[in-house]
Amino acid sequence: MLELVTQIRGDFAKLDRRAVFAFVYAAIGLTCITYFKDPSYLASILSNTPFAHIGEGAAHPTNNNLNGLIWWVFVSVTFYFVIPAIFVKFIQKRKLSEIGLSLKIEPGFLKLLGLCIAIMLPLVYLMSLTGSFSAKYPFLKVYNADPYLSWTLLIWELVYFFQFFGLEFFFRGFLVHSLKPSLGVYSILAMTVPYTMIHFQKPMPETFAAIFAGLFLGWISYKNGTIWLGLVLHCTVAFSMDILALYNKGLLF
Repeated sequence: MLELVTQIRGDFAKLDRRAVFAFVYAAIGLTCITYFKDPSYLASILSNTPFAHIGEGAAHPTNNNLNGLIWWVFVSVTFYFVIPAIFVKFIQKRKLSEIGLSLKIEPGFLKLLGLCIAIMLPLVYLMSLTGSFSAKYPFLKVYNADPYLSWTLLIWELVYFFQFFGLEFFFRGFLVHSLKPSLGVYSILAMTVPYTMIHFQKPMPETFAAIFAGLFLGWISYKNGTIWLGLVLHCTVAFSMDILALYNKGLLF
């Protein structure tokens, strides 16, 4: 038994600690998001407090599910951004600019962004016409016949932005640049696998699109060290999908 422990310790001692942490944390963080995003956890946390009604409203919505969505975004940002950012900055003593948050933007940012949007928006429109996308989007659901075009939708879209920031930081920033020193360009492939898997509960065309998006946006971050193109593109596509889905269902106005 002691010999086995020694062998395991010796093998792990040869590994890049940053890569090990990235892989292990990815497994833990994604698992936590998957389960803790359930609003029932918020209801349990807030029970027997003056804010219990917020948790109950999130777990059992009557007017809309905004509170539950805000809880999901909070959990996502916590595990996608806050925890790995704290570990990188204070434990690994690295600058966040080294893992995707450099203030510079990609060379040819506007031109590349315009090209990507010109390609994506027609595809988003076509997908918004399908039943699977119409049923899935927007995540915001209104149950009391209030109009969707309201402050509630605006608040949701603003909150939605933070979810995409956390997501882009985690996959295209933290994972790619933590794995880059030991895996090189293979870090893009390693990141794309879990990124695709978080889309398994979404329509099949979106999941397949996530493979190509993961590879392309991962390469952009790998080459330029920033996540900004992916963030803007992701938000543009998501906002467009919500608006088009509502419009096609006759719920926008």
